[in-house]
Amino acid sequence: MVAFDITVFYNGQLQRGISAHGTTNIVPSLAHVITSIPPRSTAQVYCWSPEEVVAINRIIVQESLSEESEEVRICIAAMVDVPLALLTPIQPELLENSLYRSWTKASKLELEQHLSQLGLGTDGNVKVLQDRLRDAMTSDNPSLRRLPKIVSLHHAISELVALPGPGYTTLVECAKHILGPCSVPTDEEMYNLASRDELDTLWLKLRARGMTIFRIIQNLRSRLREYSGGDISNLLINEAHPISLIYVQLCQDSNLRKLIFMHEVFQSSVSFTNWFYSMKHFCL
Repeated sequence: MVAFDITVFYNGQLQRGISAHGTTNIVPSLAHVITSIPPRSTAQVYCWSPEEVVAINRIIVQESLSEESEEVRICIAAMVDVPLALLTPIQPELLENSLYRSWTKASKLELEQHLSQLGLGTDGNVKVLQDRLRDAMTSDNPSLRRLPKIVSLHHAISELVALPGPGYTTLVECAKHILGPCSVPTDEEMYNLASRDELDTLWLKLRARGMTIFRIIQNLRSRLREYSGGDISNLLINEAHPISLIYVQLCQDSNLRKLIFMHEVFQSSVSFTNWFYSMKHFCL
């Protein structure tokens, strides 16, 4: 990683006080942003490309192997998805264990943790939590499909709309199609600035890039709302949830890592097949 910029928006407004940039301090910067979010506030993290998402996860996981600071724990809990982390605690999506066969064996804390991981409410007594978890595990409600902790905007847009032009769409091309003529810094331009140590200009370009991504999200939502007559709940079925700070331990056992990895790949393949046949495209 050469440089980064974290652009934070609240109610459509740029929050300069908690937005951050830097070169090697991404973990403490992310932790500061995450802990600055008020409790129970909904939030979603976006990057442009899947490669950026993978890079962020790798940096956090790699740093966790060398130190156990509170900042690393916060970033793992809030930013790292299960398949990349290969966690030791069995998640609701992994294997049918005794917890889901016998509700009476689960403590209130265990039920709250599993419901939180599914993005569901954790309020109520044990009986209410048991019923809610049972209903979730036996339901085909599409709203239970969880967004990844970091969303690739390129991937999300390709699921919703068909942009003109063949092959991979860059951020510059996407902005042109959705926002109209505008100036967007390219990856090559920013890399050249970093190579020449022109950091002040680089920070401005990175911030402009982040603000462009936010404008694309807002504009796309407006277009979808116009297309659907105001109701986009049938198009954007996921709801944002408060960022969870439940820390999980990374798996160090190589055999267990392979087992969980193979299971995740199998589950992802099945999910992708189901998604492919039910997918809809909407043209701008």
